[in-house]
Amino acid sequence: MAAGVLLDTSFLITLADKNRANHETARRYWKHFLENQIPIYLSTVVVSEFYIKQEIPPDMLRCCVVLPFNWDDALRAAKLDWKRVQPTSVKRDALKDDIKIIAQAARIDAEFVITDDTESFHRFCKTFKDAGEVQFKAIKLDDGFDRAFFDANGQRDFTDDLNAGSGEQS
Repeated sequence: MAAGVLLDTSFLITLADKNRANHETARRYWKHFLENQIPIYLSTVVVSEFYIKQEIPPDMLRCCVVLPFNWDDALRAAKLDWKRVQPTSVKRDALKDDIKIIAQAARIDAEFVITDDTESFHRFCKTFKDAGEVQFKAIKLDDGFDRAFFDANGQRDFTDDLNAGSGEQS
């Protein structure tokens, strides 16, 4: 599987907004990606959602590999069984961007996606992974920062817990 993480819109919003509950966790992941030279993928679908409220700072954008949504992504999105993840209370239109982002992550063979959206995006990713339709791991900010995602053996770094308790950034 290719290295790299694809950012969901909710991750980017949380990273940019100091008032969001998981802002510090998002910052820790961002710092980890940069320090460990993990490729950071940014879908143009995410850009279109994010830009509704604000621009992406140039210094942040320079750290990302921008992925245009193209023909192959569209075909991959069409092949995902989105009806399986569609809650009865959610219209199909509300799912379209999430499905496109998930399809892009699958098509580029990203190792991870990261999100602050546990209600839908993370759940969709888990459902598709459980069905074998995607291979990437979905990281949700609600779980806090955990280096174990990036360790082949799932080994945790106890200093993460120590630093989280003291408010320090690792």
